[in-house]
Amino acid sequence: MEPLEGIEPSTYALPRRRYTSKPQWPAPPTNRWSFINLLLLVLGKILLIEGTLEVVMKKEMTAFDVAAITSEMQGLVGGFLDKIFHWDGRNVLLRINVQGEGKRELTLKDGKWLHLVADRPETPDTPSGFAVHLRKVLYNTRIVSVTQREFDRVVTMDLAGRDGTYQIVFELIGEGNLIVVKDGKIINALEQKRWRHRDVLIGAEYSYPPSRFDPRTASAEEFDKAVLSSRSDLVRTLATSVNLGGQYGEEVCLRSGLDKGRKASGMTAEEIFSLRSATLELFKGLEGREFACLMSQGDAAVDATPYPLMVNEGFEREDLPTLSAAISAFLANRKDVEVKVDPELQRLQRQLDQQLKGIEATEQEASTLQAQGDAMYTNYADVSQTLERMRELSVDSTWENLKESGSKVPLVISVDPRRRGFVMKLGDGQVSLDYSVSIDENANRLYTQAKEMREKAAGAREALEETRKAMAKREAKGLKDAQQAKDRVQPTKRLWFETYKWFFTSGGRLVLGGRDAKSNDQVVKKHLGDRGRYAHADFHGAPSIVVKEGAEASDKEMREVCQFALCHSKAWNSGASEGTAYWVLPDQVSKRPEAGEFAPRGAFIIRGKRNYEHHLPLEMAVAEVQVEGARKIVCAPRDSVSSERVVIVSQGKMPKGKASSTLARAFGVPEEEISRILPPGDLEIKETFGMEIE
Repeated sequence: MEPLEGIEPSTYALPRRRYTSKPQWPAPPTNRWSFINLLLLVLGKILLIEGTLEVVMKKEMTAFDVAAITSEMQGLVGGFLDKIFHWDGRNVLLRINVQGEGKRELTLKDGKWLHLVADRPETPDTPSGFAVHLRKVLYNTRIVSVTQREFDRVVTMDLAGRDGTYQIVFELIGEGNLIVVKDGKIINALEQKRWRHRDVLIGAEYSYPPSRFDPRTASAEEFDKAVLSSRSDLVRTLATSVNLGGQYGEEVCLRSGLDKGRKASGMTAEEIFSLRSATLELFKGLEGREFACLMSQGDAAVDATPYPLMVNEGFEREDLPTLSAAISAFLANRKDVEVKVDPELQRLQRQLDQQLKGIEATEQEASTLQAQGDAMYTNYADVSQTLERMRELSVDSTWENLKESGSKVPLVISVDPRRRGFVMKLGDGQVSLDYSVSIDENANRLYTQAKEMREKAAGAREALEETRKAMAKREAKGLKDAQQAKDRVQPTKRLWFETYKWFFTSGGRLVLGGRDAKSNDQVVKKHLGDRGRYAHADFHGAPSIVVKEGAEASDKEMREVCQFALCHSKAWNSGASEGTAYWVLPDQVSKRPEAGEFAPRGAFIIRGKRNYEHHLPLEMAVAEVQVEGARKIVCAPRDSVSSERVVIVSQGKMPKGKASSTLARAFGVPEEEISRILPPGDLEIKETFGMEIE
């Protein structure tokens, strides 16, 4: 076996083990298309879902993986941080001097994979600004401890230096991040971002992501509640409510012998006890593990796990000494493949297979008939004597007598008086003959049938060629569509509030606005609670804007909200450079008109004092932000956005469609995602930060 990249041969030269349960493979392929289908099977773990053949690869580390890696990182405790390397966005390597072991190297790859490596990957000769700063403040600090944050994909490394204590926090959630903290405050981060519940910004107090359910420490009552309160099926409940993730949720179902598709709320006390027992067994497996597993199929690595899992039965398993070694091997050998199955191509393939079988059977029958005719002349004397004898017996004999006497004639196997025929043994085979006609007429009948079969096969071959042409054309179309799909940018994760216009204030409060009359009504009725605030611009048809938890919003935040309301009104096309909008309390907003008043659909009546914000600029910032761990593109007031990639837009002469296309290319998202968030009219691009616009 050739050494894997980044791993010394001694680290994985263990006996190869295989599961005894193996997949049933199809018969060897008989044509090119069958070979392609078989090839797809061996490229990875395959699921057929809604017409999509998806090769399922491990995409990120699980909380179980993080627990195992944290255990392996205990060997770094007491070591001293030497150099730090950073490249390609979210790749970081820490070189650590460990007494008695020399240099150990810990890498964060793509923000999602944290593991120790045997050999340092290729790093840039010139350190980035991020690496320079971390080398300056963290050089020769001693690693005091390495811990996993509860049961989450977050690892904290505590360090002690001459000038105080530090923390390096590896967040393997979302796009991933590495955050450096000193005395509770963030001094650097791979990526700064703002969430509703916390800010990851230099100078801000660091706080961990919100706590999640920890199945290791939860009591039996808490576990029961997590399962029974779910409205989903069992596997989704284990994945989310119990915080096991999809893979280990299925593993618990397999180990407990329960149907993963059952409703979780209907589980009995005995079944929940079985689920909890199986869950706790998973954690015991982490404590007593002796090796990690690299799962493969063909040449493709499909998974790396801390110990063997039932969900991976049927795949080839290689045992490695550590999960770090398994992850290194996985990353070196993974192959991400996704192939769309064309139903029409599948139909043509079935048709082709049937035609091939039909042609083969027809040609075989023609060959048999030809051979029988030839054998009749080869055994001319025997056939002539038998025909003559059967004609004599048929004269003045009943069918019953003929069947009885005819079966006694040498070489006759059976007699069918109704058809004036009999079956005769001929050499190693047999032939059906008509005793009422001569040998030549019987032979001509066989030759004629053989000719008809050959003509039928020839016609079938023409149809077969047409099928092959249709398949080739369809394959070409499939390749073209696949390339287009590959080139097509993927949409970002869809979040619930995108039904409305939206943004987050500088204080992290969610702001929602109606897109039309119907959503104007909905946003107020569903989301304007007692602690919310309502904003509007003095233009007919302007959207209703709601600030959730707006009671605590600052004056700066309310000005941002009013600017958002103004820019999404008809003021955008007015030609003015600034405008006015207002906000009010929830009890000032009503749908009930008094005498002489009228409130059409989507409109509301405002009573009492209006809090106006004047001189609001008619400009917006289109920016790349992180929302709930997902990458999103937002269009919001400039002061509310904290991002390294920002485009400032204002009123202008560029058609909205062209602007949407330009910004979509710049941010790498579908055009419709941009067009949905832009103000209602033409615009121009005023400034850009951290990016270039074509």
